Amino acid sequence: MDIYTVSLLLILIGLILIALEPVVPGFFISVVGVFFLAMGIVGYFKPDYLYSPVSISVAFILAALAGVIVLYIYKTMAETQEPQLMVASSLVGKKGIVRKKVIPNSLDGKVSIENTMWSATADHEIPEGTMVEVVSSEGVHVVVKEIKK
Repeated sequence: MDIYTVSLLLILIGLILIALEPVVPGFFISVVGVFFLAMGIVGYFKPDYLYSPVSISVAFILAALAGVIVLYIYKTMAETQEPQLMVASSLVGKKGIVRKKVIPNSLDGKVSIENTMWSATADHEIPEGTMVEVVSSEGVHVVVKEIKK
């Protein structure tokens, strides 16, 4: 196989790997794709570099550049979100529904508040499916009271 055929194969493999990145995101196959693409281009226009000891240095430089470029693209495409922190004390006054029976002096009860499950206790037994309101928090669990209809 001549050097131009090898170069064209490298370019083709590189383009295929770059095209596959959206199908298999997170595997950074586009880094390898950019590397193959760049090496193919270098080999096509400077054939003597592809089979020389210089190609190893060029390969490492191109791989590093490809990695930086792909990470930059990922960073610009990713949505930035503030980290969310929810503590039990911020739930005082909020309403929820009992998902597992709440029993006094026990943390076995489960209450769903704003789509988050919390361990709960109360001063009396509250059955599953009952609407409740958070009256206080103790550590990582909440104390609830039944909402009368």
